[in-house]
Amino acid sequence: MKGERKKKIKELEEMIEVVLLSIPREIASQKFYQTAFEKATTDISRKFFQSLVKEEKHHEAKLRKVLNKLQNELKKVKELK
Repeated sequence: MKGERKKKIKELEEMIEVVLLSIPREIASQKFYQTAFEKATTDISRKFFQSLVKEEKHHEAKLRKVLNKLQNELKKVKELK
């Protein structure tokens, strides 16, 4: 049982690490597409980059929700004796 708990903790910590590395990448993508949006000269390209910014913000929000769930789960597992 103790070995399973340690394995679960390690797995959750690794998943949290991946999510923590992913969030800044989503933010960087948002900034990249926002800059492209600001430089765009046609309506179609502006709409395209604007939609990409929106998608990246959605990805960031989803990752933050996942991070919260993982952190809560990790806390619960660590509190088990």
